[in-house]
Parts: sequence; structure tokens; C-alpha cells
Amino acid sequence: MKYLYLHGFASSPNSYKANYMKEKFQEVGLTLHVPDLNLTDFSQVTLSEQLDYLERNYLTNSLDNFLGNDEPIAVIGSSLGGFLAVQLAMRSQSVQKLVLFAPAFGFGDRISQTLGVENIAKWQQDGTREFFHYGLKRNVNLHYRFLADAQTYAGSELKRSLPILIFHGLHDEVVPCRLSEEFVEGRSQVTLKLLDDDHALGKDLESMWHEIKQFLPIKG
Repeated sequence: MKYLYLHGFASSPNSYKANYMKEKFQEVGLTLHVPDLNLTDFSQVTLSEQLDYLERNYLTNSLDNFLGNDEPIAVIGSSLGGFLAVQLAMRSQSVQKLVLFAPAFGFGDRISQTLGVENIAKWQQDGTREFFHYGLKRNVNLHYRFLADAQTYAGSELKRSLPILIFHGLHDEVVPCRLSEEFVEGRSQVTLKLLDDDHALGKDLESMWHEIKQFLPIKG
């Protein structure tokens, strides 16, 4: 089994949760791959480019399938990374399990609702809009095509049935937990853990790690 962690929007592989998970995997002798989803330039990135990058570098391709080298993969995703993890599961059967931290279902619509019609129109007119990048710790201009591309993806179109473990904070004001509750409906293999926490989900990572170890499962 290969293990992959996807960080959130305007974040980096050095986020607190990413580093915590990397250390926990190392402690049990496993490698957790944590790619930089900013790619070469965050200001120009799109979800489609992120997904293509992940598919090329981490997912089993058709030749591997033909040769019988199809290594299964478990994907852990935080916020936008959780949304991307679901998209990867839609693209490849090699994705066998998902662990999602406050997955940003309906990501494109959430941005539009948060910013409002006038700000979205200004973003489109100007071509770029400033966002605070938590990894770089400064404001960065992001091109409007990021939003246009994001709006082409829907988080509820996963037709496959695969084991999914979701952690979501009851006090999440960035991505409401009702979105995860709606995603769970009609999906028998999805387990939702609602926690007394916010979007960061940083209050009790040790308990979440214990649940993740049982779910994947991981010995050690």
C-alpha cells in the first residue's frame, strides 16, 4: 500500500497536520508522500493541473495495470486536499481508501459564496486576486482561471464504493460539517466522525491518528 497526503488550499507540505502525519508514519516504518500542490507557481495553479500532476506521479497507469503492477494507494486529504482526494478516487481504481479532514466539498461554489458576486466579478475583470498563502506566509495573487476551473468539479459525483473515513469539526466556519453529512448519505462505506473542533482540526490529532491506524489499517 502506498500512502499519500494532500494539503489544503494556499498551504504547503510543511503544514502542521502534514508534518504530524509524516512523523507518525515514520514512527511505524512507513513513508507518507506529501507533494507540494502549489506546483511551480501557486499564482497560476488550477485543480486540473494538480490532479494531472498527482495522477502522473502517484497513481497506477494503464501500463502498470496491464503488467499487474497496480499498487493500491490510500489518500489522506485536508480541506481542498480532501476534495482532490475524492477526485483521484473517481479517476483511478488504484485509490483504495480515503481519509478526509474537513473535505472542501463544493469548493468552487464555496469560494463564490464567500467572496460574493461583486468580488468574483472584480476578480474576473482584474484577472487576479490576492489570497493569504499560509505556507509562504504572505499574500499571493491568484489567477481567475483557478476559480473557473474549480467550478467545473463536483464533489458528490463519486460513484465508486470504497472505504472512506471523514473527520469534520462541528464548529467549522470555513467548510460547514453539513457538507460531509450530505456526502455520507447513501454511502454505506463512509464513516463520519464529528468532532468538537473547527476547520483546523488540531485539538486532538493523537485520537485521529489512532482511528486512522485502525481504519487503514497500520500496525505499530
